[in-house]
Amino acid sequence: MGILVALSGGVDSAVALLRLAAAGGRVEAAIVELWPGDDPRSCCGPTAIDRARAVADACGVRLHVLDDRARFARAVVEPFVAAYLAGETPNPCVRCNPERLAALADLADERRLARVATGHYARLVTAEEGAPFLARAADRAKDQSYMLAAVPPGLLARLVFPLGEATKDEIRAEARGAGLAVADRPESQEVCFAPDGYRGFLEARGVRPRRGVIVARDGRVLGEHEGHWRFTIGQRRGVGVAAEAPLYVLERRAATNEVVVGAVADLETTEVVVRDVLDRGIRDGDLTAQLRYRSPAVPVAEVVPLAAPAGALLVRLATPFSAPAPGQAAVFYRGDRVVGAGLVGAGEGV
Repeated sequence: MGILVALSGGVDSAVALLRLAAAGGRVEAAIVELWPGDDPRSCCGPTAIDRARAVADACGVRLHVLDDRARFARAVVEPFVAAYLAGETPNPCVRCNPERLAALADLADERRLARVATGHYARLVTAEEGAPFLARAADRAKDQSYMLAAVPPGLLARLVFPLGEATKDEIRAEARGAGLAVADRPESQEVCFAPDGYRGFLEARGVRPRRGVIVARDGRVLGEHEGHWRFTIGQRRGVGVAAEAPLYVLERRAATNEVVVGAVADLETTEVVVRDVLDRGIRDGDLTAQLRYRSPAVPVAEVVPLAAPAGALLVRLATPFSAPAPGQAAVFYRGDRVVGAGLVGAGEGV
């Protein structure tokens, strides 16, 4: 019934299309335009579209350009700004993937194509009852299951990941062998709308400096700052306070515009609140939790439902984790299989 291949202008999605086009059947390609800027590192701007068009032409496949900028601004960028100013550290890519894939699925429906393929490094496995689950890729160094963990099960059932068993070196070699111009292109910028960092992006959107204080955990005022949103949890450099021992950012209190600092040991916790949970078997035991992209997953000792916020979980870790940041994704694995996801909430260490 055909397949729609999502392109990004990079080598991974190019090889996904190359493989599926070579396999035969009805194959079309699409790139989703998400942001009006044209930074060459972006995966969704005009330059990326030009690269995607060249790949589609080389594979002899029709390319669709889907303008999803309005929905992206509404569903991803605006919530990102609101969350950051509320003291969280959101990961916009985790929120973007379900939105972008839903837009591609809608286009596939219009084109009467049954499946949607991407160049993500991830796999799908089937449970005993026949339901598809997301799983880690064979190349653990490139695994992107964390970034895809918020994709709902109904949408997962339509996805194909042609690179799930491949390594990055294999993909680049395959692209070179096919003469694709993107074979040695560097990795795409992950955050397409803020290629030069969140601070500059927020300031460009009208966020102005606001004087606040830097405090120790006991409430002592140690210094001043120009806005809590200029800091990240776990930050050491640029804190702006002289001390005998290094100080790290422990908390951003948006309501009072305070930044709390302390020793590196104060960053560690064995208890994390997770909200907005997608649960596909989290409480069945034998879990690990990944609390930050590229951080190792840590074993979970216990999961306790909380009365508030509704549906939230208190996750007790078997080993300490350093600097969990409110707003970051928390992804739960049983072996390689993703069995749930949510967002780190306020109240860590309760």
